[in-house]
Amino acid sequence: MAYGNILFVISDTGGGHRSAADAMIEAVRRLDGDRARCSITDLLRETAVPLVRSAPEIYGYCSTRQVWLHDLFFRFTNEPQRIDLLSKLVYAKARENIKQVIRTNRPDLVVVAHPLALRLMCIARREMRAQFPLITVVTDLATIHASWAYNESDLYLVPTWEAHQALLNHGLPAHKLIYTGFPVHPKFFDSQDNQRAIRDKLAIDPHKKTVLLTSGGAGGGKIKDFVESIETQRPDWQSLVVTGNNRELFASLKNRPDAPSQTHVFGFVHNMERLMLAADVVATKAGPGTIMEARALQRPLVVTGAVGLQETGNIDYVSKSRYGLFAPNSISLIKALDSLGNGSNADRQQDRVEDGATRIAGVILEKMQWARDLPA
Repeated sequence: MAYGNILFVISDTGGGHRSAADAMIEAVRRLDGDRARCSITDLLRETAVPLVRSAPEIYGYCSTRQVWLHDLFFRFTNEPQRIDLLSKLVYAKARENIKQVIRTNRPDLVVVAHPLALRLMCIARREMRAQFPLITVVTDLATIHASWAYNESDLYLVPTWEAHQALLNHGLPAHKLIYTGFPVHPKFFDSQDNQRAIRDKLAIDPHKKTVLLTSGGAGGGKIKDFVESIETQRPDWQSLVVTGNNRELFASLKNRPDAPSQTHVFGFVHNMERLMLAADVVATKAGPGTIMEARALQRPLVVTGAVGLQETGNIDYVSKSRYGLFAPNSISLIKALDSLGNGSNADRQQDRVEDGATRIAGVILEKMQWARDLPA
């Protein structure tokens, strides 16, 4: 198999892009051992351009407090000429920093898993006359922003047929698109302990109906309202609440003097697969990663809303495909829990999602070996 350096290019705007990169790296390791050397860079932060370098913090602020600002930027840049111009302006300021990322990592292949980093890497490759293949792994399920579509990318690996069609609509040629499925971490497909054993290890009630409430890495949405509604209206349920990087939300839920014992609060976690398996229902914002992880484990799914316009299509993806229910407020969430908790989900699609990360890893290793076999 392949030897060489693989550079995964992301930005930590939320937790999903790094989680996707981690999933692909683990899949590469399982296929190729440790012979392929993988690294991750947050390219937007590496630019050192004011505002751009703070994209993770800005995203966290907008997704939890000012979603309208996020949506304004999404609409303004969702047009090829505008995103081209914006990328050129950023690159002009960050040229040497971006080139230094390439010189430092010396990639034999680059995988871009963030739309705003795509043009920056392509322009740098062109200017440096570098020969490494550049693969784009799309991490949105249905609503595909114009920034994802750039013909200088050699290949696109797409998570859904909805994304495939959207990229065709953006003008990309069909021969560059490969449907692979979403890069869910391989651990979600590993054999696991049974639910009772997992609940025992988590020190939660082994008998209560259990809902996992999460709202992505930034911890946005209406989590606190949902928690309080479940506590008061369905005290026979216990809640596993993941607040992500939202420390304020974590503290407000964790430090309540009258918090019921059936509510268990977690911050940013690395054992989401175990929390999902401990739950009878997963309730989440419409983040693509959590949706596909829940599908991988065949957990009944409730989507509670979208944080930003890029997630709105995911609600339709879940609802129209009957993968789960949509519950945008506390009243509808309680109804959804009653329905799913009583087993009234026979019409829900429970087919297990494909192992996209392993498929992607196979393509990456094949392309890297092909590139290394080229004459210098």
